[in-house]
Amino acid sequence: MTDKEKTQKLDIATKARLLTGSSFWKSAECRQIDLSPALMSDGPHGLRVQDKLPNHLGMGTSLPSTCFPTASSMACSWDISLGEELGAALGGEAAHMGVAMVLGPGLNIKRSPKCGRNFEYFSEDSYLSGKLAAAYVRGIQSAGVYSCIKHFAVNSREYARMVYDCRVDEQTLRETYLTGFEIAVKEGKPAAVMTAYNKLNGTYCNSDEYLISGILRGEWGFDGLVVSDWGGTYDKVAAVRAGVDLEMPRCDFSAEEVQTAAERGELAPDIIDKSISRQLAFSRAAQNIEKGQVDWQKNAELARRCAENSLVLLKNEGNALPLNNAERVALVGSFANNPRCQGAGSSLVNPTSLDNILGAMQSSPINLIGFAEGFDRKGGKNEKLKQCALRLVGDADTVVLCMGLPEGMELESADRAHLQLPENQIDLLKSLSSLGKKIVVVLSCGGVVDTSWDIYCSALIHAHLAGQSCGGAVVNALAGKVNPSGRLAESYPLHEGDVPCDKIYDKYAYKMDFAEGIYVGYKYYNALGVPVKYPFGYGLSYTTFAYSDACADEKGVYVTVANAGKVGGATVVQMYVRAPRPELEVSPAELKGFKKVFLPAGASERVFIPFDEYTFRVWDNAAHCWRQGGRYTVYLGENSRDFYFEHTICFGQSPAICGAPSSYEQYFNSHISADESRPEYKKGQLVATPLTEIADLRYCKGVVARLFAFIARLYSRSKDELLSNSMNHLPIRFIMVFLHFNAARARGFIEACNGHFFKGVKKILFGK
Repeated sequence: MTDKEKTQKLDIATKARLLTGSSFWKSAECRQIDLSPALMSDGPHGLRVQDKLPNHLGMGTSLPSTCFPTASSMACSWDISLGEELGAALGGEAAHMGVAMVLGPGLNIKRSPKCGRNFEYFSEDSYLSGKLAAAYVRGIQSAGVYSCIKHFAVNSREYARMVYDCRVDEQTLRETYLTGFEIAVKEGKPAAVMTAYNKLNGTYCNSDEYLISGILRGEWGFDGLVVSDWGGTYDKVAAVRAGVDLEMPRCDFSAEEVQTAAERGELAPDIIDKSISRQLAFSRAAQNIEKGQVDWQKNAELARRCAENSLVLLKNEGNALPLNNAERVALVGSFANNPRCQGAGSSLVNPTSLDNILGAMQSSPINLIGFAEGFDRKGGKNEKLKQCALRLVGDADTVVLCMGLPEGMELESADRAHLQLPENQIDLLKSLSSLGKKIVVVLSCGGVVDTSWDIYCSALIHAHLAGQSCGGAVVNALAGKVNPSGRLAESYPLHEGDVPCDKIYDKYAYKMDFAEGIYVGYKYYNALGVPVKYPFGYGLSYTTFAYSDACADEKGVYVTVANAGKVGGATVVQMYVRAPRPELEVSPAELKGFKKVFLPAGASERVFIPFDEYTFRVWDNAAHCWRQGGRYTVYLGENSRDFYFEHTICFGQSPAICGAPSSYEQYFNSHISADESRPEYKKGQLVATPLTEIADLRYCKGVVARLFAFIARLYSRSKDELLSNSMNHLPIRFIMVFLHFNAARARGFIEACNGHFFKGVKKILFGK
């Protein structure tokens, strides 16, 4: 009997139960059709496989696994092959630990540097994000494990992430926020995609038929598993109809919703059957995974190599780096002995080992005279720590100062209030500078910070969040054993207010207007001539590179790259293209190709960057399709601003390359709301529904609602920052899923919130 025949014999109640997980981390189970549950794990930069029952929000202790550099760090490597190697190591560890699906990579666009989860994402650029994500996917799936790219789509803020509505025009949606996913889907061929929490133009992404069935499955040909984010289902029937196969985690009341809709003819049986068939494919793939052994030391060394290739040298006045063995070095800063190797939240990894700069420096040829903590890591004033550092530095020639953002400033569920480092760190830097010493700053943070303080140092290395082997990687670069070759994957503005969306980014909880359109990051700064501190694609080296004989033909661009210095090193050849856009006042030059080149001293290489299907296309809002044709300008450069080659290429107008026009504008206009306005509730007037936010329960009639709102407020004061930040804008449905309410109890809770105390509480306690 075929899978289809077996599935068709199931009753509708059984089928409905298979559209949600069997537990917090496992997919559905059904012995009648040989559907076995498969284990999933968080894992953008390492696995978080929990060895105990998860606590609130699924966060529990996890088994040791390799903590690789975060995506924000790896993006600075601009190295596709290295990303694939990292992915293969992740996949191997997943197979070893019985994990069938790695929830990653994440490739949401860094619209604003304030996003608290930016450390989990690659870039402000969709092309770079897509290429690196595709590499991760190929690597992970080489071990037979599913890779689940996320969060689909337009998820670029943590504040109110479960309720806000992204209001995006079609061109911006297609070119900026979907192209990275498109590249990852077409080139990486991920077996799974995770939907985002937020709304897109009035519709939750998890139930957006246009986004999932129309674009993902229809235009891009994706035939894999679509999974909800954990607790990210708001309308189960609409989600199934849109093409979502699996609700996670286990929900004990959504099956009844699906069953009722199917029995009423509101949900076609074949839609449910297709979802079950995709889950069967996932289950069989999980059973065929070979559990090999893991060489943990080898993976730790890979993590170090990834970190080394991602270090960005931002400043090096007077060749302050590398250090020589004769100079006496004082090491200062909390991050030197207590490294920040990763961000906080669901991606938090329990590393198999963890080195630090202090330990690595003590084992290196560097002449270290001592270490001082220097400052309170959380930002408080501590004169004693500062004075100890100043006394230590008195005997040194050079100071290596390790600065960075505290853990609480970069985490899931909350955004950063500003781009500043804690003032006590900058104060210490200024005091050290006044002593006349050479100062080298090592910066540890997951994204953009204000670096106007770099006038007080001679050299600056941005280590980002470089994983468990970060200490050795940084010291190897300081000592010259490694030549930094990272290039920034996001722009560093001169001022926080220069960010194009800064004034509207976090203005409202319930709407996000993407008024800047395609002008995100470097595309805005360059097109409008806004000065920046450090441009996208920027990075220095201990050697110099020369570029010659650049040319272009119908296939791509060519250039000869030579290492003109005395040490080996790597550079990134970057290709940008400015397309003809008569509908825009200024057309930005956009990254359309790149290649990292490693060269020994004195060596040279002829580099070719091919044109591909993304090079010349632009979205035509009027025709609702991609078009290409006209007069294009192609550039080669060391970053998004410094070009050494420019060439004009002309094409005749070509036909649309996307198939039939969509009805997006009608869809957009019918869904978008006019403003942020919400009704002003008074006590006892709000009628609760599953989508009512916990914070609003205090306006409901029932005492149960007000009690629950009070408990939620207590939780919001928790020292667990993920928990406290998440409590502000959670819908009731999310909580009912995590409390394992069945359908009767879920209805009872809503009734109790609406004043039917005894009737509701009876169902909560005894409902079956």
